[in-house]
Amino acid sequence: EQQQQILFVHQPRAEKFQVSQHWVKVQPRLFQQCAMGGRRANLRLCMAMRHERSRHDDLLEILRRRCVGAPVVSMGAGCQRTSNAGTKTRLELLRPLLKAAWRIAVLRSNAVFTFGLVLLLIQMSAKEDIDQTGAWALARLLVGCLCCILGLIGVPGGVSWLKVKTPAGFHSNEAMSNGPRNARIRKTFQGWLANVRQCPYLRSGETCTVLPFFWNPNRAASLQYTRVWLQSSDGERFACDWVFPPCGHDSDKPVVILLTGLAPSKHWSKEGGFVSDIVWHQSCRRGMTVVVLVARGTMDTVVTEHLFNGARTSDLRDAILLMEGALQEAYGFERNIPLIGVGCSMGGITLANYCGQYGSDTRLHGGVHFSAGYDALFNMKFEYAASTWQVYLAYNLKKTYLRPNMIEIAKRRGVNVDRVLSRHVESMSDFDTEFMVAFNGYKNVEEYYGDLGVAGWEKW
Repeated sequence: EQQQQILFVHQPRAEKFQVSQHWVKVQPRLFQQCAMGGRRANLRLCMAMRHERSRHDDLLEILRRRCVGAPVVSMGAGCQRTSNAGTKTRLELLRPLLKAAWRIAVLRSNAVFTFGLVLLLIQMSAKEDIDQTGAWALARLLVGCLCCILGLIGVPGGVSWLKVKTPAGFHSNEAMSNGPRNARIRKTFQGWLANVRQCPYLRSGETCTVLPFFWNPNRAASLQYTRVWLQSSDGERFACDWVFPPCGHDSDKPVVILLTGLAPSKHWSKEGGFVSDIVWHQSCRRGMTVVVLVARGTMDTVVTEHLFNGARTSDLRDAILLMEGALQEAYGFERNIPLIGVGCSMGGITLANYCGQYGSDTRLHGGVHFSAGYDALFNMKFEYAASTWQVYLAYNLKKTYLRPNMIEIAKRRGVNVDRVLSRHVESMSDFDTEFMVAFNGYKNVEEYYGDLGVAGWEKW
């Protein structure tokens, strides 16, 4: 009777079967036993997978029970006034963006190259010869060629880059007690990097960062997730999105907790880019459960009083303790399911800072750190970043953090909201100096950055 409910489907990369309309992954060896071992093997396999599915349902029930619910935020009287911001305020916000666009080397070079290409196409499409049209056609041809050459080699001028002092590669300390382990990791990474082929037409870090948001399809748009709300020690509530693989939670594989970049305005499943691609790849291709930590007040969440603070690691700690407790309750204390932390950009800064603060008590089996800094104080010297792409980050922070219900709270904490919204606050360091320092009670931005980075106060 149990055997009649099993439908076997063989695929090249994975072997799956369906029980009660749920896909459950089967190990290749068990699949062969199920296909060749007769009714007893089929029955044993079916009962084992039903038990695994029951554990998955237990985990979902535990998460629902521990969820404290979304915060209830009442919009104040200043809500209507802020939503009807005048044209002058919008222009104040846009002016730094236009200035930063021209400072970005790749945009400036592409604009000049496009202009030159347009001139050449106009000249090629013209029916008159250069001899007949005179000096104007010759000048147009020369200017077009010059602009194309400048666009290819890069338009000179603009803000200079910070000199790179650390050569590219894998760096590790192999003289300490963990030296042999570090040496094995270094050799593994070097062997992997030797076979990596970079995209031939994406040589700029800026292009590699921006283009995937426009070029790559959003493969995570259809993913289903379970949102769990947690309550922190300061009374604020924040969210974690649990994304399970199509087969349900696999207790034989690690659970990934993913920290996003700085203040995303859209939900990760709608934004696309790196975070959504990591979630899709790890859950759908690798069969791992992924937990996305939603930073306070970002994406589709709101806060009552306490906004996101880059130096706060307690939210990550609470999320890890929830994951550990829920998995132990569902699968037993004898099962040690590994937890892996992954952070992108600002999320990587928080993850590194968390490891520096908690040391051997991180409750993590490993961490992966994507494109984030260790020393925020030293990063203030990076003039090019401060005057170009950090302007876009600061613009997004103004829209995300200065929501109607937070305006009055920020004013009560000593924030000059009018100055924050003006063109005088351009970069991230400007925003942190004028807003984050006063809002979170720091003396100055140096103290905030020292608390934020793992290199500050020798936390490593």
